[in-house]
Amino acid sequence: MNNYAQNNFKYITHVDTLLINYENSYKVSGLTVIPSTETIYLDNKILNKNEYSFSYSKGIFSLSDSLHYSDYDTLIVEYKSLRLALHKEYKKRTLIRKLDKTKSDSVSYVVKESTPLTEESIFGRNMQKSGTIVRGFTFGTTKDFSLNSGLRLQLSGRLSNDIEVVAALTDKNTPIQPEGNTARLEELDKVFILIKHPNAQGTFGDYFIKRKIGEFGSIDRKLQGIKGEFNYKTSAGFVSFATSKGKFNTNYFNGQDGVQGPYRLTGINSKRDIIIIAGTEKVYVDGIRQKRGEHNDYVIEYGNAQITFTPNKLITAASRINVDFEYTDRRYSRNFFGAGGVTKLLNNKLELNFQYI
Repeated sequence: MNNYAQNNFKYITHVDTLLINYENSYKVSGLTVIPSTETIYLDNKILNKNEYSFSYSKGIFSLSDSLHYSDYDTLIVEYKSLRLALHKEYKKRTLIRKLDKTKSDSVSYVVKESTPLTEESIFGRNMQKSGTIVRGFTFGTTKDFSLNSGLRLQLSGRLSNDIEVVAALTDKNTPIQPEGNTARLEELDKVFILIKHPNAQGTFGDYFIKRKIGEFGSIDRKLQGIKGEFNYKTSAGFVSFATSKGKFNTNYFNGQDGVQGPYRLTGINSKRDIIIIAGTEKVYVDGIRQKRGEHNDYVIEYGNAQITFTPNKLITAASRINVDFEYTDRRYSRNFFGAGGVTKLLNNKLELNFQYI
C-alpha cells in the first residue's frame, strides 16, 4: 500500500493492492472512503461502475458475477479518504496467520495468539496494589442468619511519565460509624481516586475541601463527588461538584463545674435526633482547638451526638465551648458546587482571588 498527500489537506489518496479470493469480498485499508472517488484496475484494465459494487460505509467491494477474471489476477484500488488521525482497528491482541502443514496446498487458517491474563496486564508494570476481600456469615439465638462482606483495595503508581494515580476503595456492610475515641479514623465506606498531573489533578469519591481566601472565604467540608484543580505558571483554580453527606451546624455552650461530659450536641432548631458524621467535628475550648483521642482532649460518640472531655482538659463553669460539625438526620442530601481561582499579575505584585460556593 502506498499513501501520498493531496493538495487539499482534508483528503488523502490511497492505493491498495489486493489478490483475488474465493469469497469475492475485498476490504480496503482506508478508514473512510469518499464516494465515487475509487478507481479499480483488474489486470491493468479500469473497471466500469456496473462491474463491481462498493459499500463505502464498510469499505468493502465485490466484483460482478458477469466479470471474467483469473485466480492469479491482481486488483489495484485507488481512492480518496478523509485525513483523520484514527486507525481502522484498535486491538491489544492480534490474530496470526499460519500455513496448514498437514496439507500440500496453500490453505491457511487463523490462530488466535494466546496471551495470558495477568495482574501486570490489568494494572500495568508501575502499579502497586494491595487489598483484602472478606466473606462471612453471622447467626444466633436472637438474630436471623445474615451474610457479611468487605472489600479493601489500595492502588498507587504511574500510568505514564506525567500521570500518577492513587486509589482507596473500601466497602463494608456494617451500619456503624467509626468510634471517636482515637486521633485517627478509618472510614468503613470510602471511595477515593486521585489522578495527578504536574499541572492538574482530579479527585473522585469522598474528599475534604479546605480553602481559605480572605476573612470571609473560608470553607471546610466533607463531600462526596468530583473535584478538579489546575495550576499553570502564576494562575491556579479549582471546581467541585458534590453532595454533602450532612448539614453544617455550630453549638455554643458553657461548661459545668466538675462535669467533663457527656455534653449533648444538637442540630438546627435544637434537633436532638441526629448522627454526627465521623471526622467532621472541630472542638474549641476558650478559642483553642482541641484534639480528639482518649489520651488527648476529648472523645465523641457520633451515633449519640455526645462529647466527653478527658482529664487532660478540665472543664469549669467559665469554659466557653464551641463545636463545629456536620450531621445527618437521614431526611435528604444536599448538593454542593464550588469554584475558585487565583492569578498573579505585574511580576507577582498584584494577586487576584475569587471564589463561589
